[in-house]
Amino acid sequence: MKRYKTLIIKALILSMTCMLVSCGSRDRNKEAAVKVYYPDSSYTTLLSREVKSVSGNTLDTVLGWLGSTGADGSVTVSDNVVIVDHSNVNGKVTISLDKAYKKLNPTEEVLTRAAIVETLTQFEDIISVRFMVDGAELTDSKNETIGEMTKDSFITSTGEELNFYARANVTLYFTDVDGTSLKRYDESMVYATNLSMEKFVLETLLKGPQAVGENNAYPTLPPDATLLNVTVKDRIAYANFDPAIREEPYKVSEEVALYSIVNTLAALPGVDQVQISVDGSTEGVFLDHMPLDALYERNDNIIE
Repeated sequence: MKRYKTLIIKALILSMTCMLVSCGSRDRNKEAAVKVYYPDSSYTTLLSREVKSVSGNTLDTVLGWLGSTGADGSVTVSDNVVIVDHSNVNGKVTISLDKAYKKLNPTEEVLTRAAIVETLTQFEDIISVRFMVDGAELTDSKNETIGEMTKDSFITSTGEELNFYARANVTLYFTDVDGTSLKRYDESMVYATNLSMEKFVLETLLKGPQAVGENNAYPTLPPDATLLNVTVKDRIAYANFDPAIREEPYKVSEEVALYSIVNTLAALPGVDQVQISVDGSTEGVFLDHMPLDALYERNDNIIE
């Protein structure tokens, strides 16, 4: 009888173990919705469709999604472009494309690249994506190597759902090595449309000229400064920064720093004047003598 009871107990333990293993297996293979990003048919925006993902998907599977056509006819990588190779080394993915990729026009190329990066970096084990084309590093319109791209490479609103991308022509003002005048830079950039253009240009300005490939220009604002918010009312833009905006890590005059903000915003339609605040306050001065409670207009005299 004792031996019989022992066998029953062992059987129960075995049964419970199998149930736990089975449940664990089901959890590991739990389906989740993943977004596959793709350019729209006119290559003006970036949209997304959902696919069912099972945890443990291989890179081959994800790349297969990018090359497959959705029920709505959408596709990320067109039939004319072939992914010839790929690798994932410690979360750093390298995608090798054939020479047909070079035939994409600039807008098609940027939106295709954005779609691939956004799709892949949803996965926790993918940190960055690097592109090779016909055996060489992918370069931009200025022939600069693009290098590794992360989910932050295309500016989006932090904590907000990405809707889609669009391309816009924007004007940014950086400085020269002396920091005594502004230089105008016209850029064609892809941005997330859930971000206002005012916020987009100021956050790009804070990132500095290297963020837009202008390696011969110099930044005007401290890199650790944060734009808290920006609004426009009655053609006046109100830009509110944290106190780090008053730091002076670069050799830049107060006028150059302030008017890089003002001129960049005033280049947008609908903005004639700019008021800057720090932590919501317009008391005091920007750095040394320029009052925060003033309304500033575009200054052409400071442009080189």
